Amino acid sequence: MEPNDEPQLIRAAQKRDLGAFAILVQRHHADVRACLAVRLRNSHDAEDLAQEVFMTAFRRIGDCDPGRPIKPWFRGIAMKLLANFRRKHRPELVGSHEELQALLDAGLEAKFAGEEREGRALEALVDCLERLENPARNLLRARYEEGESLDELAARLGRKASAVSMQLHRLRIILGDCVKGKLGILDHPSETA
Repeated sequence: MEPNDEPQLIRAAQKRDLGAFAILVQRHHADVRACLAVRLRNSHDAEDLAQEVFMTAFRRIGDCDPGRPIKPWFRGIAMKLLANFRRKHRPELVGSHEELQALLDAGLEAKFAGEEREGRALEALVDCLERLENPARNLLRARYEEGESLDELAARLGRKASAVSMQLHRLRIILGDCVKGKLGILDHPSETA
């Protein structure tokens, strides 16, 4: 099966096709594990949690929208399970003052909230990127994932570097507005001429 067959795989997995779900797991396991590994110090915990993510995902596959990429959905589950894991494994302080404990709890909760926001923002960004037309998405990937310089992009596209720079600027505004809109923190979208 091809990478663009994800909607069919999701639909098949929703009908409890283990083979289809196994393909989805195979495609996204490394990403989910990496997402967890950078947030956990123990690689074994990251692997265990990644397995739990996919077990949870299989139980809840009916909630997944086949019309949308599954990667952000997997990552969302990962972030929720990570927050639960950290709450459960938070070290208990023996003999500490109540005030110190309250401060530590508040700091940890703020940290978890930040990671959950980061996960939601990443999901929103991936979704917004998927909504762009292929030429725009390819331009962003060439510049920011592959590291092509403006001059290299301009030469390859047969355009001036200043025009490519302006297009990238406009695309960043569009993506920023889209992400903010999905996160509910945008009053009114920026105007892009």
